[in-house]
Amino acid sequence: MRQENMRRLISVASLVILALVFGFTSNGFFTATNILSILRECAITGIIAIGVSFVIITAGIDLSTGAIVGFVSMLCANLLYNYALPAGLVMFISVLAGTVCGVLNGFVVTKLRVPEFIATLSTQYLFRSLVFVFAIREMGVITNKKITDPGILIMGGSVNGVYLVTITFFALAVIGQVILKKTKLGTYIYATGANRKSADLSGINTDNVRWAVFIITGFLCGIASIFEIGRIGSATTDLGTGLEFEVIAAVVIGGCAFSGGRGDIFGTAVGAIFMAVLQNGILKYNLPTAAQLIIKGVVIVAMIVFDSVYNQYMQKRIHQKASEEAQAAGGEA
Repeated sequence: MRQENMRRLISVASLVILALVFGFTSNGFFTATNILSILRECAITGIIAIGVSFVIITAGIDLSTGAIVGFVSMLCANLLYNYALPAGLVMFISVLAGTVCGVLNGFVVTKLRVPEFIATLSTQYLFRSLVFVFAIREMGVITNKKITDPGILIMGGSVNGVYLVTITFFALAVIGQVILKKTKLGTYIYATGANRKSADLSGINTDNVRWAVFIITGFLCGIASIFEIGRIGSATTDLGTGLEFEVIAAVVIGGCAFSGGRGDIFGTAVGAIFMAVLQNGILKYNLPTAAQLIIKGVVIVAMIVFDSVYNQYMQKRIHQKASEEAQAAGGEA
């Protein structure tokens, strides 16, 4: 079995095992309502994780996604409350704002030559500060106002019980998988992550590829923000805090390697569902918050460590097989 298919099988098996553990040890896990709730909860993380998958496959990282969601959501709420703009226009501006954030990240990384970790950590603080700039105020005090615009609130709705955000997530996941596997951009993304220097020598403009994946990520953060604010009906200053780590965990659990050149959107979708199942199942035990965070952290660390060990093992097997083939070819000569 190919390494890629084996890694997919492991991700799916891990998800099934986790679901079975919660299903047999807690009440109400395998109900239609709870399953739909899990798919809804995984969708925001999953939409953003599609873009972050592209970034990580190029051997990059994006730590600013949670702050982008917070900023765009607050901008959306501000435009609705203070300016009463039409919902369609607000959604367009929100997606555009997220895309601009991605453009800025790509510019800092590719043109200013700042390492991705430092660049996106810096812009994370920038975007988080913009949350407070656009926060709704009354008498100079930040206030949390409910959004009543039906055009925005409908984004938190459902069709025959299936939430719109869930449908959008799976549609975007299919599009993302097609881009990675069937287009020239996808080939360039894998080539850039596998060996950037070789990709440059082969004529690929790796700077443009890296910039493109940050733009895609910002665009998807904008889309996720609209669904998030439609779901909760308001925007708070801490919205999106820590979301970037949930997203990165989903991507890595899904099989994308930090070293680049490996992974796909199918695995990322499984990883996003895994994270939602983990959160949903833990909550059903009614444990103290500290215990919930400990369990969640231990499971995520265990999965990431397993992925690292598995990747090293497979690389060793590949090198060993290549060495054996080279020896066999030498013996025949």
